[in-house]
Amino acid sequence: MTINKHDVAAELESSVETIEAYLEDEPGIADRYKDAFQRLPKEWSSEEIRAALRDTSYPGAYPTDEFDQIDSIVVPHTESDAWDNHEEVNEWARDILRDVPVMAVDGSQLPPTTEFNVPLAYVQAAWSVNYHHTEGRLDRGVEGRLLTPDEVTRESDDGDYRFVDSQLVGHHRFEHEGGLLIDQIVELAEARESDDIEHTPVVFYDGPLIASFANPLKPETRERYISTLSRVIAASQHHRIPLVGYVAGSNATELVKMTRLLLREEFGTDRVIPDAHVLTDLMSPWGDTTIPFISKRDGSIDALQTTYEGKSYEFRDDILFTYLNVPPGAGLDRIEFPGWLCQSDGPDGYDSMYEYTVEIVRAEAGIGRGYPEILQQADSDAVLDHQDRQQFHRIVQRWAESNDVPVEWNAKALSKELRRR
Repeated sequence: MTINKHDVAAELESSVETIEAYLEDEPGIADRYKDAFQRLPKEWSSEEIRAALRDTSYPGAYPTDEFDQIDSIVVPHTESDAWDNHEEVNEWARDILRDVPVMAVDGSQLPPTTEFNVPLAYVQAAWSVNYHHTEGRLDRGVEGRLLTPDEVTRESDDGDYRFVDSQLVGHHRFEHEGGLLIDQIVELAEARESDDIEHTPVVFYDGPLIASFANPLKPETRERYISTLSRVIAASQHHRIPLVGYVAGSNATELVKMTRLLLREEFGTDRVIPDAHVLTDLMSPWGDTTIPFISKRDGSIDALQTTYEGKSYEFRDDILFTYLNVPPGAGLDRIEFPGWLCQSDGPDGYDSMYEYTVEIVRAEAGIGRGYPEILQQADSDAVLDHQDRQQFHRIVQRWAESNDVPVEWNAKALSKELRRR
């Protein structure tokens, strides 16, 4: 049966006030935070902010040294002021990206088979490198991995039986993507060292580098995510390949939380709202960013530490972020990156590797009409659909028959399969 459109429409109509309340801020609160954001660099130094927040474990954010050199936390992209159409965006972006390799990895998964008497799953990750050569060069690849029953089942608390846990597939997929991302970082570094590429590559990670999403998970599961991210970030720093975690339509609140703590008398009883709700009105329509800030969101950042290539790395105070306004779409996108980008000289024409990286990200998002084109490419290559799932089932069946392995359909799944033929 198909979805009952009339029922859904009626439910939406009856819930309109609840949905609108979720989307709207309290009257005037965004304007008051906007005023505070504008006052911060005029009334505070970075040292004074750190001192005021010293007794708070996770105050949202710390300013970088750049905070003491600016009058506004918003960095305008003045080149875009004269643009009238998207073709002008494309022309600018193509010039910025010419001969700059950008790389991204994305993944997909097939859930454990419930149709058979044995649970099997599959994860795959796709990588894509666009070299932005005039004549065109796009290198791509896909790597998949079969998950066996012991990898998609877990033991019950009393130890009496094992059961399928579909969440385990997502954990394996995350690790698989991270491993492939590191492999590609290494290859790009080797290509640069052998002069196969002229310009510094930029690597896109589809999602945050701050693993707050893993905090509610069991300690051993949380550690899997933290460990994977730690190694990816360490690989970026070790090989000096810029890495950005790209979060589209961010609802993060670090700057608002920091401001609320600094100005307790003004905001002590107000609720925290997303940074983007405040910053949007401070930015021009295209390309503006904020200055970088150090994230002090929660303990997931403190846990980012690892050993890579025999060297210890820890990123407690070394994961930074900025916001980027690249329409269309409401809200702002967020870029997370390791601190070494701000501490390293950039290529010719750029003061730092951070400035270079942000410009490349901005151009990629421009070409992609609001979302980096390289991430779109990796996502397109990685996706697994219903046809892939059916093909996976057929491969499992043929393998079982060829090897005389007693893999069988369960009665319910077989009935569905026969009805759909």
